[in-house]
Amino acid sequence: MRRLNNLVTLFTAITAFFFGSFITRILTMVDKCPAPRSGVAKLEPHPDLFLVILVFSAPSNVEMRDGMRDTWLRLGQPLRQAYFPEEYLYLPSYTAAGGHLQMETVAAQAHRLQQYMSWQQQLPDLEEPHIQRNIKVKHLFAIGTDGQMGATLRAELEHEQKQHKDLLLLPRLHDDYLNLTEKLMQSLDALTRHYEFSYLLKVDDDTYVKLDNLLNELVSYDRKLLRNRAEFGHEPLPELYWGYFNGRANIKVKGHWRETNYYLSKNYINYALGGGYLLSRKLCEHVANNSYLLSSYVSEDASLGTWLAPLRHVYRWHDVRFDTAYTPSKCRPYHMVLHKRNQRTMHDLYTGKLCTHEQQGQRLFVSYYYDWTKPADKCCDSIVA
Repeated sequence: MRRLNNLVTLFTAITAFFFGSFITRILTMVDKCPAPRSGVAKLEPHPDLFLVILVFSAPSNVEMRDGMRDTWLRLGQPLRQAYFPEEYLYLPSYTAAGGHLQMETVAAQAHRLQQYMSWQQQLPDLEEPHIQRNIKVKHLFAIGTDGQMGATLRAELEHEQKQHKDLLLLPRLHDDYLNLTEKLMQSLDALTRHYEFSYLLKVDDDTYVKLDNLLNELVSYDRKLLRNRAEFGHEPLPELYWGYFNGRANIKVKGHWRETNYYLSKNYINYALGGGYLLSRKLCEHVANNSYLLSSYVSEDASLGTWLAPLRHVYRWHDVRFDTAYTPSKCRPYHMVLHKRNQRTMHDLYTGKLCTHEQQGQRLFVSYYYDWTKPADKCCDSIVA
């Protein structure tokens, strides 16, 4: 009997040990999983999306949001353009030395722009009435609701949400220019947790996008990437970071955008300008999953470029059709993403007018091709003719 009791005691002790180890492991794993940064508990359900459009908007900018809803957010739904030719799209390959992606040359960038303009001119003749592609797209206006927000404004946002159901309300974010980087982190956290999507387009609420053109080209790029998957072998597929890049931007040392903790280099590490850029999902997940480890800088777009800098499988597609600088460049028919536009110019662009924003004597941004073979201070000297 005593022997039986000893066996029962031993069995109980062993069971308790393994059960305790199991519980400890579970608790350790839970501790390693970061809590949701955004505090967004639920979003409107939606089937798998091809593209999410994330618009940074201030709480009171309802007129700008309405301007976007009434114009370019309607484009491409459904998509009626002929397929953009895949042969016009550059697909990077890995170099033998170091296994880094080979970026597009200046000559190739210029050549592809000419191809695009030629295709644009032929487009009316390529259109076929029966073409109709339903690409799943969803837009959301990111707005911080934490802080000193008046009851009237809060009620207006609630009414707007009931009417349109397209606000990404961030309860832990005080919406301010100095919190744009945190806004990006929280937005990507919420979207990657609640939606399945392939690509994300981030824009400001004063940005106009020729969404049908962008969607058409992005679909062709995605198709070409998947068709050529076998060519990459054991290497990871390139992850897309598409926009207008700057590699020689000075770090702000005074004024509203002053940086106090950017010590990595003399200039900001190259990044796509924040008026509009596009990311593949895995890059969004990289930011969201590591947000508690990443250094946060005042400049949201420069922060993103710095976070993605160490990743060797990022295809940085510099595109002069993204007119996304602090001031617009000279209007061109090929421009696809246009920053610093107001409601009137958005409506003009939507109805086919080109350059209603330009004024005599206005300072215009000079566009360039990006030379990835040269150091940062020489990257941006190849001016677009």
